[in-house]
Amino acid sequence: MASSGAPSSPATTPRPEGYALAFDEARRALEDQERSVEQLRSRSGALVAAAAITTSFFGGQTLHGNHLHTFAWIAVGAFVGIGLSTICILWPRRDWEFSLDPARFITTYLEPPQGGPLPIDQIHRDLALHMGASAMLNRGQLRWLIVAFRVGALLLIIDVVAWVVVLAEQS
Repeated sequence: MASSGAPSSPATTPRPEGYALAFDEARRALEDQERSVEQLRSRSGALVAAAAITTSFFGGQTLHGNHLHTFAWIAVGAFVGIGLSTICILWPRRDWEFSLDPARFITTYLEPPQGGPLPIDQIHRDLALHMGASAMLNRGQLRWLIVAFRVGALLLIIDVVAWVVVLAEQS
């Protein structure tokens, strides 16, 4: 986890407080992303619960007899799609980066193989750059989760509308 980026010239060397601020902002960005992932997972659970209730209620009232209405098949397909989008969101992943391994932190910054511990402003600088790279990696993955959630939400609307159409035509 060596420092990256172009070195500053002596005339434009940033103040240590600037590195501390960059570090705080990078940490906040990762915390916001982690919260977003947790919220999406929670909401996807609510989404699949709503779909299950809708399908069991409407399906129980409309799925009798030998012939299934076309819109009933659409509703069932939407329900399956909601389940798949929820699985995409809830599937455990190991490639999120929200924190730094403490052992790696100690060996890189506090007890490096060569030399003594790094000054705190350099630690802040390097960690801010590292956390920024982690946020970029997470951002791409988070976008896919958001897309999966949006697809699931649209499928829930399709599910409800299809069941309503089936009920209306059976009445």
